[in-house]
Amino acid sequence: MDVRRGTEADLSDICRIQRSVPEAAQWDPSGYELWVAEHQARIVGFLAWRATAPDEAEILNLAVEPAFRRQGVASLLVRALLHASPPESFFLEVRESNRAARALYRKLKFEEVGARFGYYSNPPETGIVMRLQS
Repeated sequence: MDVRRGTEADLSDICRIQRSVPEAAQWDPSGYELWVAEHQARIVGFLAWRATAPDEAEILNLAVEPAFRRQGVASLLVRALLHASPPESFFLEVRESNRAARALYRKLKFEEVGARFGYYSNPPETGIVMRLQS
């Protein structure tokens, strides 16, 4: 598995992955910083993020094709981002019901620090705010 910075040429594959993962945020990833995971030259996962302050960043979306889940792809993507862009704090929101994602982030040392009620729609749900402090 290879992880690299994403490019504009990867956007169609990222959109394909978003459509295959209903719990992933469904939005236009162009204009954000991207990392992609490739298996045999096929993009199988992505991570979108943005800097929010000089010492702070936010993970906006992380998704892996269903056939490649539980193989460490999401962890590889997060670790690549943390290694390449080490601001003091990373934040993210995750659906309260997404137990697998919350467990992954806790394994990567993120802590639950708050809740945003009604943050998600379709279906409406609380967003759990998580932070990794270096």
